Amino acid sequence: MLKDVFTSIGAAAQKLFTNFGAVLIALICYMAIWLAGYLFVVVVGQATQFQVVLSVVILPLLALIFFFLLQTIGLSYVRIGVGAGYLLKRALKDFWKLLIISLPLIALAYGLFWLFGYLDKKYVAGVETPKRWIELSLMAGRWLLLYLALPLVAIHWWMAAIREGLGGAIKGIGRSLAAAFSPRSVLIYVLVLAVFGALAWFVAFTKTHVSSNWGELVLVGLRFALALLLPFIGWMLTLGSMAEMTTRRALSEALSELNA
Repeated sequence: MLKDVFTSIGAAAQKLFTNFGAVLIALICYMAIWLAGYLFVVVVGQATQFQVVLSVVILPLLALIFFFLLQTIGLSYVRIGVGAGYLLKRALKDFWKLLIISLPLIALAYGLFWLFGYLDKKYVAGVETPKRWIELSLMAGRWLLLYLALPLVAIHWWMAAIREGLGGAIKGIGRSLAAAFSPRSVLIYVLVLAVFGALAWFVAFTKTHVSSNWGELVLVGLRFALALLLPFIGWMLTLGSMAEMTTRRALSEALSELNA
């Protein structure tokens, strides 16, 4: 299992770092998401009522489009011999499938956010001396469901939607759930994001003293840019590794059936 996991991660990393076009397009989408979020905060805080209404509709929609374009590229760049043009066409063709199939997951995520917020107010924040086990249970549940289970399910459901279409993905939800919580899938997700998350945290919060004010300013800017770039690389590598592992296992099963 470990060999399969590291082979998938290595193959995805090689294809990611040697496909400049894929990285560039994905990075543009990633920057567009951040820009849409920034403009939303700025416009809502300073704009007229009409501009606010317009921003509430257009900017979140643009952020959603670029988000799912990014996911489509992340799951497609591991295909053999694909260039930037193919990836862009593929992303524009398939991103809406990911958007539609994610609607139930978005609703579920919203429900879980509300539920954990309600439980936190009732049993932790609203209590003078909250019980430690309740606090830890809510924290563990929030992390396991919102930041582990839901992303894993989403990734494998996205792959099914790209590979089989919306109908096939919905019919094969059981296969997607089984694949999402397989040991290989969980290990790839946890390993890659833990490494790049730790690196991003280290870059963002480790203090480095520079005597020059300009040097300090440049260093802060570089650290901020790197802290944003590392999660992007980690997420792209996670998506690519998942797609690479799924493809390898499908080919292995097909060869086994032929040999049988």
